[in-house]
Amino acid sequence: MSDNKKIRDALISIEDQVNTPELLPALVPEASKLVSENPFAFTIGVCLDRGTKAEIIWTIPYYIQQDLGHLNPQMIYKMSLEELADLFDRLPKRPRYINDAPTTLKQLTKMVVEELGGDATKLWAGKRALEVHRTFRSIHGVGPGIASMGVLLIESTFGIQFEDKSFMDIKPDVHTMRVLYRLGISKDQTETSAIVATRIMNPEFPGALDGPLWWIGRNWCSASNPDCDICPMNEVCSKVDV
Repeated sequence: MSDNKKIRDALISIEDQVNTPELLPALVPEASKLVSENPFAFTIGVCLDRGTKAEIIWTIPYYIQQDLGHLNPQMIYKMSLEELADLFDRLPKRPRYINDAPTTLKQLTKMVVEELGGDATKLWAGKRALEVHRTFRSIHGVGPGIASMGVLLIESTFGIQFEDKSFMDIKPDVHTMRVLYRLGISKDQTETSAIVATRIMNPEFPGALDGPLWWIGRNWCSASNPDCDICPMNEVCSKVDV
């Protein structure tokens, strides 16, 4: 068995251990519950997730709900960009790109209300992964990596099974890129190398490796002082530059 196949099989075996709360970490339990049960809250988190710690980004929809007293897309749709900017300024924690956030939320809410009848699940219900990916990409500030992450999390969070899985890439971030590099699979810690590596390793569904890679990076394979001895990938890891 090749090293790549051993690593792929080890990662796939870990996938079932990664549950939704761990993929949607938040600062308070209520926030994690909200984004895992409320599709509109979930899409807000996805679209605002650019360079912000996961715990913060998945808590922001909860903070918005606490501030406004609701998370009603029709009511948020009526808010001006200035009102949305004031909203973000009041939040206890904010997205990294605070100046873009009002436009992102405005465009997302406009889509949900005008095109989806107020029902965020229609963004993915009966759709192919590629179509959902393009929809996310159409929203201000959402790049291909975030769109891929959104598609993958829809499967794990809402039990949707897309058929076109070969299209579904990982969402390269500091965790997934670092783990792939240390495993000896990726030649460097770049987004392009990470995507290419997972496409080669698991071409039928590259995105299946995203959750396990991210989970390992957060829990064991830290940037400094990684816990190699107890990492579930220890026996197949090349430990490059650890």
